[in-house]
Amino acid sequence: MSFFDELKRRNVFRVAIGYVITAWLLLQVVDLVLENINAPDWVMQVFMLALAIGFPLAIFFAWAFEMTPEGVKRESEVDRSQSIAPQTGQKLNRTIILVLVMAVAFLLYKQLGMQTHTPGEATDAVQANTTTSNLQEVAETGPVTIAVLPFVNMSSDPEQEYFSDGITEEILNRLAKIRELQVAARTSVFSFKGQNQDVRKIGEMLGVGTILEGSVRRDGEQVRITAQLIRTSDGFHLWSETYDRKLENIFAIQDDIASQISTALEISLGINTSGSAKPVDPKVYDLFLRARALHRNRGEGLLEAVNLFRQALEIDPDYAPAWAGLAHSYSVITFYISPQELANIGDPFELSRAATQQALSLDPELATALHAMANNLLDELEWAQAQDYYERALLLDPDSTDIMEDYGNMLLYSLQVDKALKVRDRMIDLDPFVPLFQQVSADMYDTAGDYEKRDESIRTLVSIDPEIVFSITWTLQRLFENRQFEEMHRYVDEVDLKHWATTDAMHRTIEWLRDPQQDPDDEIVTTLLWVPALAMLANRPDIFFDLISDTRDTTRYTYTTEIYNPGLSAEETRVVRELPQTKAFLKDVRLPGYWRMVGWPDICSPIGEDDFECH
Repeated sequence: MSFFDELKRRNVFRVAIGYVITAWLLLQVVDLVLENINAPDWVMQVFMLALAIGFPLAIFFAWAFEMTPEGVKRESEVDRSQSIAPQTGQKLNRTIILVLVMAVAFLLYKQLGMQTHTPGEATDAVQANTTTSNLQEVAETGPVTIAVLPFVNMSSDPEQEYFSDGITEEILNRLAKIRELQVAARTSVFSFKGQNQDVRKIGEMLGVGTILEGSVRRDGEQVRITAQLIRTSDGFHLWSETYDRKLENIFAIQDDIASQISTALEISLGINTSGSAKPVDPKVYDLFLRARALHRNRGEGLLEAVNLFRQALEIDPDYAPAWAGLAHSYSVITFYISPQELANIGDPFELSRAATQQALSLDPELATALHAMANNLLDELEWAQAQDYYERALLLDPDSTDIMEDYGNMLLYSLQVDKALKVRDRMIDLDPFVPLFQQVSADMYDTAGDYEKRDESIRTLVSIDPEIVFSITWTLQRLFENRQFEEMHRYVDEVDLKHWATTDAMHRTIEWLRDPQQDPDDEIVTTLLWVPALAMLANRPDIFFDLISDTRDTTRYTYTTEIYNPGLSAEETRVVRELPQTKAFLKDVRLPGYWRMVGWPDICSPIGEDDFECH
């Protein structure tokens, strides 16, 4: 008997076929179960490894052993005249057929499920009816509110975190454009990232009636997105879906999820899922998401964000959002990198302006591009034009807290304090957990002289991010206001000042603040450049104006608040406002011409057609 015939006689082929089919079916079922319990990728990998190891073992046992009426025996111990291998083969045939039928049924089920949920089509009728009845209760209780929690990265590579965050943001942005929905802002929901809190508690904190959560698993160009909508009053699941797509269809998936949620919430939303997103190269989109994540984290990662935006634009120079993102990164990079790094990239403001113009030439109605242009114009001291662009951007994206932050700052720096506080209120209502917004809030209340609310904002800021530069500068300022010099020394030893100042120089500056009537040396002056407000609080306006005269022209306007409220006594404040340097500074930042258009602040008034005074 040939070796091939012997393999057939011992049912080795049948065992191999049965093992492969059974293993495949088992993996499908396990994958489905693990997906629903959000198990990590390594669990599935262990199953696959175990089944792969089991295959040669099954072949070996099929060859070396045989089933007999007395049980399993070594094949060499079985009398071939009494072998029941043929009967065992028939049983294996029936088992293979049964497993094969189950596998085909599973394939058909999966295929029909995929067809049911192609982009733009409604969900299964029974599921839709059930969801509708559940959501009627949500809609009847008041405005439909929703928070999109950060989708969990289920990929084996933790570096794919930016991708799952990007998917979350895109879905959030699509829902935010629906007027009938009130959507919790991005940064508020991202503050819950990585926290395993009950959705009912999160819903109460964010003030929303529904929460969308999910997971993203990416494997090369394949992506699986699972999303589920939950009612926060009782944690009841209202809707869920799983999407298996190629990355090239990611925009269709985002639209599909947003559309299905909207349908489930029984709102007539009119979303055009076929034309709402321009096709984008997956590589470009991937680079864009990574760059945007780094930009929002600020810090030294801004250099890498610029690099990634540029890589995206090398592939697709017509992708307007990447140009706008590049413009925003350039406009703030000066505050977060060292002078040496800054010297290597050229003039960031010229680069920002060029990127902004390119973005607007590609998409004149892109809110982020209009926002970038407003920032550029403000840096050029074109106050009226900047205000116009901020307001145009907010018309297109009325819930953008990023735009509100810069618009509110423009109003503050032009000393329209009451208007600035109104923008602040809306911004904080939408996004209370953003360190940068709490810094803006503290700055506004400080300028308005409401120190109780200012200190509340500072406490919130420090609790969110104690290491951000604004937490450090505000803490130093508050300690100096109370003349707590020893506390200032201890605090400086505890924090990382990064490239802004050395610890020794900061200690020497604190000692100078004990007796600020003496002239500071060059090292102290360099340190004060980081926090010019300390010079004003020390009642040394002469040093303050010298410091800001050394500051780059495009940010000098940010120090107008020190003139409005220098934190001094009433008499000392009057002296500061009436100084010739104050008048020269306000002229230099071109505010009088702007005030003649929009109205004068309460501390200044016009004299004739060409002059003014502050008091």
